Amino acid sequence: MKAKKIQAIQRRILRILNTWKDPHTDVVLAESPQIQGIEVAEDGSVQLAITPQRPHCPCCLFDLRDLREKISSTKGVASVNILISGVPAAERWTRVLNPE
Repeated sequence: MKAKKIQAIQRRILRILNTWKDPHTDVVLAESPQIQGIEVAEDGSVQLAITPQRPHCPCCLFDLRDLREKISSTKGVASVNILISGVPAAERWTRVLNPE
């Protein structure tokens, strides 16, 4: 995939993060410290590293699942993998959010 297409995917993801609000605050994800990193590979796969604000809250888990689905439906995105860090049982959150 060309660099321009990767940049276009990055812009589309940033637009989503600029409108996506955490379920417990009115702050959009792009402005919150929750997003640790975003990586778009040449094959269109997206890796998103996130630290959830409330690690024991089921609605945060459902919200991240919905975010993953939204990013997955974005033009040019082949797959999405969300990596959870900074919370207890982060590997469990990651496994649940990435069913493939």
